Order: sequence, then structure tokens, then C-alpha cells
Amino acid sequence: MAISMERHMMGDAGLERRHGFSVARRSGLVCLTSTKLTGPLFNHVTGYGTFADASQQAIDAVLRHYERAGVPARIEVMHPVVRGSDVRLLTASGFRLVRVVFQVNVRDTAKPPRARHIEGLRVERVRPADAARYAKLATRGFGGRGPIAEVFERGWIRQLGRGRRALAFIGNVHGTAVATGVLLRGTAVAGLYSGSVLPRFRGRGIQNALIAARLAEGWRRGHRVFYAMSDLDNEASMENLHDEGFRKRFELHLYERAG
Repeated sequence: MAISMERHMMGDAGLERRHGFSVARRSGLVCLTSTKLTGPLFNHVTGYGTFADASQQAIDAVLRHYERAGVPARIEVMHPVVRGSDVRLLTASGFRLVRVVFQVNVRDTAKPPRARHIEGLRVERVRPADAARYAKLATRGFGGRGPIAEVFERGWIRQLGRGRRALAFIGNVHGTAVATGVLLRGTAVAGLYSGSVLPRFRGRGIQNALIAARLAEGWRRGHRVFYAMSDLDNEASMENLHDEGFRKRFELHLYERAG
């Protein structure tokens, strides 16, 4: 997820200046920062106690970084992966749990994904030349507008237009584009992102079909472990992921240090 966020934030010089975006490494931790959009989405740290060591030195480096940026220091903690002693180190430094950000769902079964056939639905792979069409449809599906939606829209255009890591899909119902989904390929695992369905087409199994299509493509390319984030209050998405073999494994907890 850290790599995806970095690629959304960085790469468009205009947006970087407008929103004061930067991505820095401090003691192995990834520090996402925006001096203009000061909420936690673009201002948080990833990797604490997972791909980077949890230490007082790392916490102090994070505090100095965000003090200079002028925004609160926030650290994501993967629960229950991060050890209790490492969480206590955070709280001893003044951090407090403020909310659960996402549920992390994992599919790691040996059973191949099943195909999903919906009457009138055709799922197509998105070519690099169609990156803008995909990104605008995803924005509509999420009901987004404003600066945050613009960041993600332009980010998908760059990622889909330039690289091979992100594979995008559009679901068409009788020729009308109604759903989106991205498969982000890593070295060991693959992630499902950007899953959306236009409001009036929901409840027809289309999201399941887009999940299944991405799993099938990842499986064809040798991936056997997949993950997908979901909001705790989005029961429909969690049920759809469960239907396709995902199970809840972790939660992302956000810790913040005020002042």
C-alpha cells in the first residue's frame, strides 16, 4: 500500500507543488506528507514494526519530520502483526489509537479462483492508451470530486499508462462501462485496488465478477496470495471478498501524536 500511495502522490509536479506532497524514508519507515491536505490520508507513516524496525530512534525521526512539516505525526500499525511491546513504545512517546483505518483481507488458498458470469457483463483489460478513461470511470464509481479525487485520478492515469505493475479492468453491461478494478502485482503477493461499481448497477454481482477477473489474471501470472483492503462499515464489500475466498487477517490501526 505504501508503494501505491507514493505513486499517487509523486510524479505530477503541479500536484506536488499545490499540495506540498513529499515521500521520505526515516529509519526505514515511509513518511507520506502533504503540507496542504493535512488529514491522515496523505500524512502518515507505514512500515512500523513490519518492513522496518520499531525503535525509539525511528519514532524520534518521525516526530522531527512531521514537526518540520507542521502536521501531526501519525503512524499506521498492522494489528496483530506488530508486537505489543512495539505498540507500548508508541504510546510511551505520546501516540494514541484514533481509529481503525482498514480491514486487511487475504486470499492464500490453493484453490483456483472461480469464474463469474453475469448476464450482459463483459470484463475487459484496460490498455495503457485507455488509462484516462479508466481513471475517470473509477472517480465516478467512488463518487469522488475535489482535490483528493483529482490526486487519485491522475495517479491511476500515470500508473496505468507507464508501467506494468498495475493491471486495470473495466466491467461493461451491454456496452456501458459501469465498474472498475486494479490488480497491483508485487514480487510475492498481489493486491486488489480501485474496485467500484456505479450506483445504479450495484447489487447485481458485478463487483464479485471484477474481483474474480483480477484473481484469474493474477493466478495466470503465477500469483497465489492476494490481499484487499475494506472499510469496516462496508459490509457488502467484505461479503463479496469473502465469497471469492478472502478472509480477514489484519487491521490497520492509526496512532496519532497531538501537539
